[in-house]
Amino acid sequence: MTTFFLVRHGETEWNTQRRIQGWADSPLTSLGLAQAEAHGRLLGMFRIDRVLASPLGRTKQTVVPIAQETGVVAEYDDRLREVCMGDWSGRTAQELQSRHLDQWQARLDDPEGYCPPNGESRLDVKRRVAPLITELIDAPQQMVVLVSHGITIRILLDLLLGSSKHRKPIRGVPNDLVYCVTRQSSDATVTHYVKGAGPFEGLFIPEV
Repeated sequence: MTTFFLVRHGETEWNTQRRIQGWADSPLTSLGLAQAEAHGRLLGMFRIDRVLASPLGRTKQTVVPIAQETGVVAEYDDRLREVCMGDWSGRTAQELQSRHLDQWQARLDDPEGYCPPNGESRLDVKRRVAPLITELIDAPQQMVVLVSHGITIRILLDLLLGSSKHRKPIRGVPNDLVYCVTRQSSDATVTHYVKGAGPFEGLFIPEV
C-alpha cells in the first residue's frame, strides 16, 4: 500500500492577478506562505517517507515548511513541473480571448491535446508524470508527499484513481487543498483536507 499526499503550492502574486504561470514564476503572497505553513503542520502529523517537489520557485517556497515539519529532505523532480504554457505565460485569459481568440477556442475544443505556442499539452504532462507514479507505486508501504501545481495535480489524480469507484470529474485544486490517495493493488481511496481541516471523503467539490 502506498499513500500519496498531493499538495498544490501556496497562493502566488500571479494567482491573485489571474495570470497564467506555467513554467514562469511569481512569489507566494503572505496568504500563500501561511497556506504552506498550514500544509507543513498537517503533514507533520504523519510518518512521511519522502517529499518530492517541482523545482519551480513557488513549489520550492511551499516545500520549506513541509520539509521542516516532516523532518524529510525534499527531492526536486522536473516531472512534477506545471504544464508549460509557452507564450501564454504571464497573460490572463481575458487577454488571450481578446487577442488570440482562435488559440483560446482551440484549447476549449481540445483541452487535453492542445499545445500553446512554445508550450506543451496536458497529454505531454501525463506522459512525463506517469513513469514517476509507476516508480512510486512499485515501492509500497510508503507515505509520499508530492508538491506540485494545479493542472499537474489533476493529472496525477487521474493516474492514481483510474477507474476507481471514487472516480468523479476533478474540479479545481485550490491552494489550500491537500489530497490523500491510498493505492493498494489496483484499488484507490481518496480523501482531502481543506485549510488543514479533514479528512473529508472523496474528491473536493468547490462551493457554488
